[in-house]
This record gives sequence, C-alpha cells and structure tokens, in this order.
Amino acid sequence: YVVQKCITSLAPKMLQFIIDELTQNNAVLGIARHNCGCRIVQLLIEHCPTEQVHDLVELLLGQFSEISRHAYGRFVMQKLLQHVAREQQPRVVELVEQHVSELACHRHGCTVICAALENGDLADRYRLAEMVLEDSNQVAFMAGTRHGRSIITNLLDLSDGSGCQRLLAILKGNPKLGKVLRCRSEGGDVYC
Repeated sequence: YVVQKCITSLAPKMLQFIIDELTQNNAVLGIARHNCGCRIVQLLIEHCPTEQVHDLVELLLGQFSEISRHAYGRFVMQKLLQHVAREQQPRVVELVEQHVSELACHRHGCTVICAALENGDLADRYRLAEMVLEDSNQVAFMAGTRHGRSIITNLLDLSDGSGCQRLLAILKGNPKLGKVLRCRSEGGDVYC
C-alpha cells in the first residue's frame, strides 16, 4: 500500500525507479497478476506519461491474452485500454481482435472485450463489435454470463439497426436463454 500511495502522491518523474524495477527481468508480468501488484501497475499506467511507461506496456502486451484472462491481470488490461498511447493503440486493438474468441469465452477475458468496446477509436470499436457478432454461439454464451451481458449491452449500444436485429435474433433463438433478457436500446428497453 505504501507503493500505491507513492504513485498517487509523487510526481511521475520520481516514479521511474519503480518502473525500472518492474521492467527489469520482466517482473511486471508477475506483478500484474498479483492481487495488490495489479493495482500498482494500474496506477503507473494511469498517472505516468505514456512515454515513461512505454516499455512496461510493451511487456504487458507481449502476454496480452494470458494477462487478460487472469483474475487480477484483467484489471491491468482494462486500465491499459483506457490509457493506451496513440502509437500503441493499433497494436492493442489488433491484439483484442486476434484473441476475441478466446477472451469472449472466458469470464475474465469478457471484461477486457467490454473495456475495448467502451474505449478507443469509434471505428475500431465498430469493427470489434462486428467481429464479436460473427459467432452466434459465442454471443449466446456471453449472454448467459455476468460479464458477457455487459458486452451484449455494449454491442447493442454500438450496433446499427441491422446489427441490433442480428443480436436480438441470436438471443431469441437460443433455448438456453429461456429467461427474459433485458437489453438497452436507443428507444429505451427492449425485451427479447
């Protein structure tokens, strides 16, 4: 907790020694998966200039899928999606797109997809939404999970009329979703 307080209290240039320790021997990869350590990495991403944490972020992106599916690592990736540097954004989007199928079927990975649908360039978010909608079994699976329902809500928010209709058809056609699924739409609530 002392390190967390230092990060929030000190000027970013005073935090370089922490970043150096985390990047040395790839220590950040283990720290990002630790219940307290993940918060340290998140705070560094949030409080330091992007050029200062560039190497740290590159190490994290090297194990994007594994960290995204980890109980604590997912929080680091969500923060990264919120604060990624402009020059690293295309790489992050590409990694989300490459791993969308495995993340969508994982309870922690779903939260990273959700963060990607909420942050970043609108064109990238639309493209990701279309990629998720391509696999109807995957959509049905997500709709049946707590974190997956957040993705469904984001898909409804991002989808045009035809995308929304496709999504509703997938959800209505799945017998596993016998209960009423309440979804948001532009005109208010839609009941499937």
